Amino acid sequence: MRRLIPPLAVALALAGLLTPAPPAAAMVQSPPHRMECDSDRGGRICTVVWTGNPRPHQVEEFTATVRSGDQVWARETIYSSTGGARTRPFLLPEHQVTVDATVKSLPEKQVGTPLRLMAWNLFVGGTINGQEKTGENLRQMIEYLNEVDPDVLFVVEGYGSGQKILDGLNAGRPAGERFSAAQLTKPADYSVNGDNLWLYTKLKIEKVYPRYADADITSFNLGGARLGLPNGEHVHAFSMWTWHEISANWDTHEAAVQNLYGQPRTKTDEQLLDDDRFRRVAMGRAILEKALPSFIGDDDAPVLMGGDLNAWPHLDWTEQFKNARGHAGMVLPWPLTKMFTDAGFVDTFRYANADAGRYPGRTWSSLSGYRSAPARTDYVFTRGADVRVLGSRTDDRRLSRHQGSALDETYPFYSDHSAVVTDVVVRGEGTGPDRPIVREEPENAPGVWPATPAGTPVPPTELSATATTFKPGVGDPLRAVDGDLTTDYHSNYPEIAPQPHFVTVDLGRVRDLSAVRFQPKLRYDMNGTVLKGVVQVSDDGTTFRDVKRVEWPRMTAPNDVDMQGVAARYVRLRVDYGMGGASALAEIIPYEISR
Repeated sequence: MRRLIPPLAVALALAGLLTPAPPAAAMVQSPPHRMECDSDRGGRICTVVWTGNPRPHQVEEFTATVRSGDQVWARETIYSSTGGARTRPFLLPEHQVTVDATVKSLPEKQVGTPLRLMAWNLFVGGTINGQEKTGENLRQMIEYLNEVDPDVLFVVEGYGSGQKILDGLNAGRPAGERFSAAQLTKPADYSVNGDNLWLYTKLKIEKVYPRYADADITSFNLGGARLGLPNGEHVHAFSMWTWHEISANWDTHEAAVQNLYGQPRTKTDEQLLDDDRFRRVAMGRAILEKALPSFIGDDDAPVLMGGDLNAWPHLDWTEQFKNARGHAGMVLPWPLTKMFTDAGFVDTFRYANADAGRYPGRTWSSLSGYRSAPARTDYVFTRGADVRVLGSRTDDRRLSRHQGSALDETYPFYSDHSAVVTDVVVRGEGTGPDRPIVREEPENAPGVWPATPAGTPVPPTELSATATTFKPGVGDPLRAVDGDLTTDYHSNYPEIAPQPHFVTVDLGRVRDLSAVRFQPKLRYDMNGTVLKGVVQVSDDGTTFRDVKRVEWPRMTAPNDVDMQGVAARYVRLRVDYGMGGASALAEIIPYEISR
């Protein structure tokens, strides 16, 4: 069921939710539009709908922005020849919002050139850091790239696979759809791998920019080309990478855990920001203030950039999102990405997915696990008044036809980095979007942290635990029921017993259970994090019955299992698969029905 919210002036009077949009600029109309909200979800999942009349040989550029003050919660640009448009659903915040909407009519052949942009770190050329030696992962990676079918592909860590990727992209392609490539990193710039950065494109490469080097960056960090558009105009495209050491990934995860559990902080907020200042800020300054001007000069054509910055997005860590999952109350104006914003660049993922709580866009790491704080380190940036961002998504899962393969369980994606895919239109001559726009799905993983389960937690002093495999001392199963989140159970290593592994908790007596919380270990090293298993119960510790089969994300957030009043003395987790073939848990917390 949907509740229709009428046009804005009426909505303000009836619901107190909205304030009217400001007057539209010249040549741009403020169209009749409304919000539709889903009453089945408390009226908070909404869309903006515009209904007009189609005009022969015209295309309407409809834009909508949902904001409260200077906080943007949703925005979208849609090209329509049907006289109407509907934004994708957004989560209405718990305070008054303004919906700014405009529509501009364009001749159908003067909309612009659609481009699909993609940035991806290939983790040593698709070899998963050299661990996958059969070539199967690279073969699947190329199939995935062909499925995405980008017009411009920014590659980091080409490392020996650059020509194979080009050949794979062009296999069977018609002449008008073939890719060209520029190997941007020169062998002299790095003693081990001489081809870090590549640029692939279906556009014409008019000029590859010369090697740039100074005290802070070389062609290992930045390279690019001028690309010709079908309408005779051009864009500038650059692949980039900045320094990976002293990363925010570990420090911010640790800070989030410490904030969430009231522990003393190892690093202050300002010390977290210092991680960027170690080398990355100097690299960013060299890119923005020296290298780019030397390539582009005063040419105001659009600039497209993509790559792995190993730095976090300042737009995600504002006051607006300090209570988003994993942010733990922190406001962190990350200096490197702020430099790009200050230089006029648009972070296309966050522009298209304005709500950082609903769309965290994690790009690190589908392989080693998503920690407490959402790490987004990979970007597609654009600059230029004629560039319209239509949609952006991150990919971190193999294609369905590749799932279930020998690689899939250990390596759920083709790289340790998610790929970032963005659709844009460069305004001007051209008929505009010619395929479905990419969309990010709201994150459906458990929140960091979910609400405490119903019931009363069984005191740790009344619990004991055993396991079929454990590391003596540091991994004792008693650590999973000691009430201390800084200790954890871990299966034995380096000798790893084959799974399944069993961890059994003795509740001391038969109890009516409301839920059991399984808390993954909270260390940065997520080896052993349980991904698949079965929760079982027993009255005598010998005969167990299944309660629920579980499949959990590669995250440090707690996983809660509803026990629905099951009576038992023993709770057992059968670990069918844990990361690295191991098993680890910080705590197992049973909750019994409150009387």
